[in-house]
Order: sequence, then structure tokens, then C-alpha cells
Amino acid sequence: MKAQTASSLHEVTDPAAVALLTHDRSRRVLAAFLGRENTVAAAARETGLDIRAAHRDVQALLRAGLLRVTRTQPRAGRPVQHYRASADDYFIDARHLPPHADRDDTLDALFRHAAQREFSRALSDFAPGWGLRLYATPHPPGFEVMNGPRSARPVSTLREWQGPPARLLSGHPAVRLSAAQTQELQRDLIDLMRKAQAFHDANAGTGHPTLLRVGLAPLTDEEFTGLRR
Repeated sequence: MKAQTASSLHEVTDPAAVALLTHDRSRRVLAAFLGRENTVAAAARETGLDIRAAHRDVQALLRAGLLRVTRTQPRAGRPVQHYRASADDYFIDARHLPPHADRDDTLDALFRHAAQREFSRALSDFAPGWGLRLYATPHPPGFEVMNGPRSARPVSTLREWQGPPARLLSGHPAVRLSAAQTQELQRDLIDLMRKAQAFHDANAGTGHPTLLRVGLAPLTDEEFTGLRR
């Protein structure tokens, strides 16, 4: 198969078309017409959608110029329209994409809720007890603050970060990194997300639903100092 080239891209800037291409359902409907002609009924079967919903999406895609009619098949009653995507390779410049703040906020809220629920469950079974710890250290600034067990200081990486045995991990260290170190961490996070996706694919619908939240972003000196106050 020949690789797609930049010249084969169809750049989309129309707001109506952008909205459809960034909406999951209409995007799935359009996929039924990429590189081939199809009917509304067949697209509905392939996507698992009600035929009325598929028809509405097809009409919206047609109005936005993302679909075109390829032929009309005569039959008793209403003729059957066949459609095909107006291109096989679409591109939307990031400057035309709608903001994802609402989705990010929803995911962040879901993560906090699920993590707190799991942590509360784990705390009920954690005999030594768990809480905020402040203790003296020989290095500046002379003390350490962390969440930890009541009895002994953590000795393993998982205990240090996670505490009670729970299926969660949440952390947000603010650190100073070189450009090379930042790139190395980026690669590690990408590998982590790929590993999680590989596990998901291998499990084929089994296993416990899990939300993996990863991130890395540069701060200004003022933002970094503000976190340390």
C-alpha cells in the first residue's frame, strides 16, 4: 500500500465540517463511506446505529460537503442513494479545532472521584493507618512532608507513592528538568500509554475498567515558585 502524501490531504476549515469530524458518532458514520460507496442502511448496520440517526448524520455530512452522492439505484418506491466520502484523507489544522477543556475537566473530575473511592476502600483495610507525615531530614530544608503510614517510613517505591494497597496511583511532582530529561520522560509516558493500550487489546473486553491519566507540562519560574510556597 502506498503511503499517503501531503498532496492527498483534504484540509477542512468549514466550522460545520470541523464539528462533524470531531464528533464521535458522525465520524463513525463517515468512516462507513471512506474509500468506498455505501448506503445509509448499510452504514447503520456497520455502526450499530438506528437507521434514523444514521440518516440524520448522513444528511449533515452531505450538507457539510463531506459526503457526495455517487449514484441512485432505482427500485419500487423510493430509490436508494449511494454515497461516498468527498475525500479519503481529511486534515484539520489545530487552530480550527474546538477546545477540549470540557472533556478534560470531566476526565479530571472522574479521575479524582474514582481515585478517592478506591483510596477510601483501601484505607478501611490498612491496619497500620495512613496520614500526613512531617519528619526531620539531614538535608535542606531539614524536613520532609509526605503522606505515609503511621508505623515505619516507606521502604518500597509503591508504598512511598501509593500507601495502602490500592489499584491507583496519583502524583504531581514539580521538578526542574533539562531538555534532554524532559524528552526522556516524554518517551517513558508514551511507552506507558502504549503498554496500557496493549494490555487493553490483549484482554479483549475482560479486566477492570481503568482510567490512566498522564501529563507533562513546562512551568514558568513564577508558577514553579508558587507551588513551593
